[in-house]
Amino acid sequence: MMITIRVLQVPEVLPEAYWNQFLSQVSAERRAQASRFVRQADAYRSVLGEILTRVTLSKLTGLRPADLSFNRNSYGKPALSHHSSVQFNVSHSGDWIALISGGTDELGVDVEKIAPIDMQIAERFFSPTESQFLAAKPAEMQRETFYRLWTLKESYIKAVGMGLSMPLDSFAILPDEGGVWHCEQAGDYRFHSQRLDDQHILAACSAGGELPSKPEIITLEDLYTELV
Repeated sequence: MMITIRVLQVPEVLPEAYWNQFLSQVSAERRAQASRFVRQADAYRSVLGEILTRVTLSKLTGLRPADLSFNRNSYGKPALSHHSSVQFNVSHSGDWIALISGGTDELGVDVEKIAPIDMQIAERFFSPTESQFLAAKPAEMQRETFYRLWTLKESYIKAVGMGLSMPLDSFAILPDEGGVWHCEQAGDYRFHSQRLDDQHILAACSAGGELPSKPEIITLEDLYTELV
């Protein structure tokens, strides 16, 4: 089973018919959560993230999207209740939602919006070798490098399934001479990093399976068609 990464750009406004259909297919917990968000964009990201997960995992399990049920481990990592061997992970930030799925090995994905950042955060959360790598970059490249490292590290702790209970400075993800990202503490784990657009970075991690060279871009129309 191939590993795929599917990404969806969140629209500023969702057609009402689409929104009602999407709301009807998510969990009651998700609907309640969406109704509490002050900003509509947050509700869109939350609901569309679950819809993208449901339509994609429906293909992998043979179940209808609405029939899938989920649970979480003690650290909050989601899994399918009745198909625990089916691997997936989801992330959303800013204008994008990303879902990684497939294969038999643990998976993690993270997408972040590139915003102004205090570089001293790196000294608190990165390993010494990562901090040195970041500090050696030209000033104009440091913010992108920070987010590249941050998303790669987030994708790894999400794949491991321990979330932020695993200290971010307890491991280092760095590029080799060929530019391939690797983590000495993580054995066979593989990594992927790329820009989604001028303001967003995506990173993905697999415990062993081959990662795709680029994500599949899903449109809102694709999502709606797959659902109905």
